Amino acid sequence: MRELSAHYTDPRLAALYDAQNPLGSDSDFYLALAGEEPLAILDVGCGTGQLTTEFARGGHDVTGVDPAAAMLAVARARPFGDRVRWIEGVTEDGDGVFDLAVMTGHAFQVLLCDDAIRSCLGSVKSRLKRGGRFAFESRNPDAKAWEEWASASTMIVPGREAWGPVTIERRGIERKDELVSFETQYSFGDGTVILGRSALRFASKDRIGELAREAGFTDVVWYGDWDQSPVMPTSRELIVVGSF
Repeated sequence: MRELSAHYTDPRLAALYDAQNPLGSDSDFYLALAGEEPLAILDVGCGTGQLTTEFARGGHDVTGVDPAAAMLAVARARPFGDRVRWIEGVTEDGDGVFDLAVMTGHAFQVLLCDDAIRSCLGSVKSRLKRGGRFAFESRNPDAKAWEEWASASTMIVPGREAWGPVTIERRGIERKDELVSFETQYSFGDGTVILGRSALRFASKDRIGELAREAGFTDVVWYGDWDQSPVMPTSRELIVVGSF
């Protein structure tokens, strides 16, 4: 397993994650995909468990898996967190067979090479029931989201006012083929500065589709936005629902 970024391991940044990434239309999409009939759901890279616990709130039988202990500490403390099986590790860890697996928050993009994607897709498929679905999203490389990232923002984190204003700045953004790397500096009002380094893969729709089919997902449905509109050149998202 490659070393995790400070974004996922530093307790302050784990606590900051929810304020930066509140529930929204993406969460609505995944909750609607699960539906109201209770399912066995695997949340891969569940992070702080925002969506995971919403599945549990809806009566689903949920397992959340993530390699970052700091993120899972936040997840376990959430309302309905006691109704989720939390696993510190990767998809291959734990047991159980699932109707639906999800990988949200663009976590798919931390899989930087084809072998890592193959391993993820293959291990998820092995945990699904026949006819089960795996849903995830990746940013559409044609939209060039990284061109909008070189800016700073400042926020007050609810419940963490003692930190003072937190300034978040991405810098050193570099693109090489499908890989985009950058640093994020978090400057807290109390003088604390934390630097996180990241790399993301912006894989094409064609390549993701090839790897999904290679892993055995014979039926792949694509959306370009959370309203289930089709993928267009200007779409910001590549949303995948694979089944077999």
